[in-house]
Amino acid sequence: MPRWYFHLYQAGDLLLDPEGVEIADLAEVRTRAVAWARDIIAADARNGALYLDTRLCVADDRGATVLDIAFADAIAVVPDRDTVA
Repeated sequence: MPRWYFHLYQAGDLLLDPEGVEIADLAEVRTRAVAWARDIIAADARNGALYLDTRLCVADDRGATVLDIAFADAIAVVPDRDTVA
């Protein structure tokens, strides 16, 4: 099974995932990346801030980036409930 590494770019720093996670396919990798990004966003929000310039980059076992999730793209910011489609 392929191993994927979820690296975090935040405030100009790169936090490398040294262990990675075995996941069968890229669709599941994307699902987990978005979920983890949202978990981090939720934790940041509980601490009173949202850092939407953060990114979660997923690399394969050769080190090639296969997915790049900007936190700003992982959520919808809705200023008014009446504007939700």
